[in-house]
Amino acid sequence: MTLKRATSVAFFILLAAVAQVDSSFAQESVYRCGKHYTNDAAVAKSANCKLVERSAAVTIPAPPRYKSPERSASVKTSPSSAKPVAAAPRSAEQQARDSDAKVVIASELKKTESQLADLRKQYEGVASTPDEARKQSLKQQIFRAEADAVSLRRELAR
Repeated sequence: MTLKRATSVAFFILLAAVAQVDSSFAQESVYRCGKHYTNDAAVAKSANCKLVERSAAVTIPAPPRYKSPERSASVKTSPSSAKPVAAAPRSAEQQARDSDAKVVIASELKKTESQLADLRKQYEGVASTPDEARKQSLKQQIFRAEADAVSLRRELAR
């Protein structure tokens, strides 16, 4: 019985010693040397570093999560009673703005495609010449024009 008690006391003392050593590491001073930080007092003294004051750790809680009304409504209802949600009716003014935007996008697409065709013709003319700078410039312009055309087509498809 005494051996068991002595073992538990020794374990407790060892645990307390480890906790003390661990806390001594946590209390070590930190010095700021310009943009760098160090915990070596000798280096800090020779480099005229300043002691950084310890402060409490600051935590910022995450913002609350908001559920969309559509999702929360679909979660609350059973699948058999769920009705398809119709899109909100669009006003005539909004439809006019949308059609005007599509006309503008379509004209931009035509303009971009004609520029792309022109750039490709220019590149074919320059391809046989040794002017590498001009070739590279035309390649970049063609790449940009192709990317613009793709994005305009995607916008029209919406």
